[in-house]
Amino acid sequence: MNGQDGKVSVRLPDPLRLLPTAGELAVRLLPQGIPPLRDEFLARTGLFRNPLDPDATPGDPGLFGPDSVTWRLVGHVSVAIAGLRAALLQTLSVPVPTAVDSTGAFYDDFLGRVGRTGAFVQAQNLGSMDEVYRSARRVRALHRRIRGVGRDGTEFDATDPHQTAWVSVTLTESFLVAADRFGPGRLGRADADAFVHQQSTHAALLDPRVDLDDVFADPEQRAALQAGTLPLPLITDGELPTTYAGLRTTMRAWTDELAVSRLTRALLDGTVGLVTVDGPAHHVGRAFVLATLSTIPDDWHDLVAPDSNRLMERLAAESVQVPLATLHAVVGELPSARAARARVAAGR
Repeated sequence: MNGQDGKVSVRLPDPLRLLPTAGELAVRLLPQGIPPLRDEFLARTGLFRNPLDPDATPGDPGLFGPDSVTWRLVGHVSVAIAGLRAALLQTLSVPVPTAVDSTGAFYDDFLGRVGRTGAFVQAQNLGSMDEVYRSARRVRALHRRIRGVGRDGTEFDATDPHQTAWVSVTLTESFLVAADRFGPGRLGRADADAFVHQQSTHAALLDPRVDLDDVFADPEQRAALQAGTLPLPLITDGELPTTYAGLRTTMRAWTDELAVSRLTRALLDGTVGLVTVDGPAHHVGRAFVLATLSTIPDDWHDLVAPDSNRLMERLAAESVQVPLATLHAVVGELPSARAARARVAAGR
């Protein structure tokens, strides 16, 4: 939907959205955080570790470069909520959790999977071109080993382009939703379209039909990839969108394919309920889980968390606004985004 200001809206109209959120104010006032506090906080907590290669080629802008909307969004602390939201939605395509279960890490390593996915996304979005190449090759090699039939008879194949597209669009939409609700704010239509196109571009590199060696060895193809003009099958086939409107259409089209198996239900209930987390961390984490659930549309909400109270979710979403804004005020851009900008600047 579009508001009168031409900005993309990812939720129902709300009169309070005429005012900047705490997160938007933090981004405007303290884009780089408070360096002394930031460095001490990150060193003590170990949060938001930078997964990028410190020896990457100076000046290499990667796929999108420092002026891109992608660098603006994926460098914000709200990506943590985006990652959790995307992981919850991805399980609604039954082959996805079945494939994860086949690796033996279904119940014990859900958050670890989210973390590894986050490192991959950071490398693809912020890394040098060599890092983009290596991370895509690494994930594709892993996917080739994950295929078969699950314990419930569900067939799965991690190289399936259709499932790859679902994983991508859920993450793309979750970035936009988290930015709107808890981060830098909603995007204008042109920025939203650019972001969707950029996210689809890097996701399309996981398609086995793309010859990564050929693309990255050829300067012309590399340049076309960076410009977003290189033909990529997942995009040309229509599986991955290149505009915000296309993203919304793609997400709606998936609704009839989504379901919850017994395997999925066990994972979702354990994650939503934070059954492995005790003490004060449980109460803090629960607020953020509820805030994440508040962003899931009604059509999918009952699949993810049928017993969750929508009012409580809305209250939780409001309650985490200030803590998230405070976190950004201290941390500023994530270490990976700062490292990527330093890499580019070193080549000037």
